[in-house]
Amino acid sequence: MSFTKGLLALLFRLEAFIAIAAYCLIASLLLGDVLLRETISSSIWGAQRLSVYAMILTGFLGLGLAAARGEHLRPRFADGLIPKAFTRLADRIGSFLMAAVFILFAYIGIEFVQEAYQYQDRARIIDFPLWILQLIVPYAFASTGIRYLSFALYPALKPEEKLET
Repeated sequence: MSFTKGLLALLFRLEAFIAIAAYCLIASLLLGDVLLRETISSSIWGAQRLSVYAMILTGFLGLGLAAARGEHLRPRFADGLIPKAFTRLADRIGSFLMAAVFILFAYIGIEFVQEAYQYQDRARIIDFPLWILQLIVPYAFASTGIRYLSFALYPALKPEEKLET
């Protein structure tokens, strides 16, 4: 379990670093683009498109980051339906189900990327192979699925849910 805990912590730090870097890139590109347009009537080539792709990267990485911190949005209307005695079992089953769903999405994401690769889709304006940018889709789903599988196998690793009141 300690190996899994360390691996999950490393994964969190790596994904958080990449998400923060992408978010800083977005802010820099958009601010620079606006400043250049307002001052010298020029712009940064592809800034808006690159910002969109960086935001997609940040958003997908946010899936795993939210799961790692117990901050996913979830409906609470059925919380009282399961007796307290079965709460831990229900949490474990729920983690297994979430793992299965995210692993399934990762598989679908792989097919999504393969199709873009097969058809040689390119990102407009920046003329870059789209499949490379789309790799975040299966990665983010697989990463989140691995987290939930870890929570199911080792319930002590599951973070306390942060519920808004």
